Amino acid sequence: MSLYSNPTLARLDECFLRLQSQHGCDVLDADSFDDFINQPGEALILFADDPQRVPETWDIAVILPELLRGLPKRPRVGLLPPTAAHTVSSRYGIRLWPALLCLRGGAYLGVIEGLKDWGIYAAQIPQLLAAPESRPPSIGIPVQTVGANASCH
Repeated sequence: MSLYSNPTLARLDECFLRLQSQHGCDVLDADSFDDFINQPGEALILFADDPQRVPETWDIAVILPELLRGLPKRPRVGLLPPTAAHTVSSRYGIRLWPALLCLRGGAYLGVIEGLKDWGIYAAQIPQLLAAPESRPPSIGIPVQTVGANASCH
């Protein structure tokens, strides 16, 4: 039984519950997100949007199990429904949906935004999961020093 009155979000909720029961994914919310990501090891988190706005959300939910089968070592997999995904997304500079975020013990490894061709996922997800930890990108708010010259020289 879904908590959503919106039929599209109710179907997405059912899809996530199926991914949880059949493929061992964890359905997260904004409150459980930090506990999940801060566990040891690699994690792959799907940031979903409302499929009425971003129909590619259905596509990534369908291909995610296939992507996982192709990985040499399976990461923990989290699924963030739209409201939770939008709450957390600014921490990682996510601007395009759906997105797959790669983390290790809570540290940022990288993100793939938007729906991509299979070959891109097959190449980039293993690379990201093996990447060194780095600082997540920001949303892109420009920062200027007061009284500084606009030129960089």
